[in-house]
Amino acid sequence: MQISLVNILIAFAGGLLSFLSPCVLPLVPGYISLMSGVSIDHLKAEGVSGSRRAVIANSLAFNAGLSVIFLTLGGAAGLLGAAIINNVWVRVVGGLVIIVFGLHLIGLLKIKYLYKDTRQFSNEKPRGMLGSLTLGIAFAAGWTPCIGPILGGIIGLAATSGGWKGGLLLSAFYSAGLSVPFLLTGLGINQFLSFYSKFRQHLHKVEVVSGVVLILIGVLVMSNRVTLLASSRLAGWLPDWESRLKLKGSDQPPQTPATGQKFPTAPDVQFTKLDGSALRLSDLHGRVVLLNFWATWCIPCRSEMPEFNQMQHDFEARGLSIVGASISPLDTPDVISSFQHDVKQSYTIVRGGEEIGNQFSNGPGLPVTHILDREGRIRQTFFGPQTREVFESVIKPLLDEGQTTAQK
Repeated sequence: MQISLVNILIAFAGGLLSFLSPCVLPLVPGYISLMSGVSIDHLKAEGVSGSRRAVIANSLAFNAGLSVIFLTLGGAAGLLGAAIINNVWVRVVGGLVIIVFGLHLIGLLKIKYLYKDTRQFSNEKPRGMLGSLTLGIAFAAGWTPCIGPILGGIIGLAATSGGWKGGLLLSAFYSAGLSVPFLLTGLGINQFLSFYSKFRQHLHKVEVVSGVVLILIGVLVMSNRVTLLASSRLAGWLPDWESRLKLKGSDQPPQTPATGQKFPTAPDVQFTKLDGSALRLSDLHGRVVLLNFWATWCIPCRSEMPEFNQMQHDFEARGLSIVGASISPLDTPDVISSFQHDVKQSYTIVRGGEEIGNQFSNGPGLPVTHILDREGRIRQTFFGPQTREVFESVIKPLLDEGQTTAQK
């Protein structure tokens, strides 16, 4: 799973923008009253602790119902995206749809369906937390005005996240961005009403901002540049907490064995090439090997491939072999071949069982890259995407070691 802090912030901000949209914000007090069975006037009164408890309990159930729909959509989008996102036409059409949603929010396009409200309203109070849960599910399922385009953009981003886990994570943060303000409103209805009286004049601005964000996401999806959002630094203004959560690798290389300690020998695993022939790591003995674990659905993996192509071309004669290994069960030979029509890989590509990743202690994320010296020892391991300069800082000395030994 490869989700950057930027993707998470975008998903959470999408939830907040949905809450602040013109066809949601004005309805919030009514839903708080409906869930709790307490009138707005009574909620505004001081010292009604029993009502507050009802609001909190039912709001939590309502928000859980909202999240059920969003998590289902996000997980399904991530799963589907992992299978089809490599198709260029799917990306183009999906990006265009997101851009159209953005133009609709800005007001340059008017899509009549997105002004249709399919929610079923009732004046009957939901019965307990189960009733509020059901209300939340029904509310989310029929919530097409305003929230539909924003949710569509987040779902599109989830589809490029690299699997159902990434889709669930993004949709969870979207749900949080929408649900937390609901809960806070129940805790402070007076503060909300005061805020709304001042903010309602800016509701259209929220739509415009949402539309611009969707257009940018759509352009990134269409141009296959979603990896720009995977940069954990973005000019250095974001903290590097992602590596601590194992969502992405750190730019800093891991520690190498202390002086006098032997470098570990890489497991002599057997891979299968796309033509069906076998490749063991021992077959590459005498060469420096860059072993990159990747997957077709791994968006950050793609950013490294052009540099791998160039490095293989520049250093092959000096003894470098780059091997891209996919151990994902989704990556059949046909899937990889289709992927290579879109993303060139001019180095050796192999497949293997998932247990190989465990033998290399890769952990849950991708990409993971191991640098092996000519004796088959692991000299460095990188978690997450790296630049060519970082890889060459390890590879060039190992290539020089071999040349020096040959001269002696």
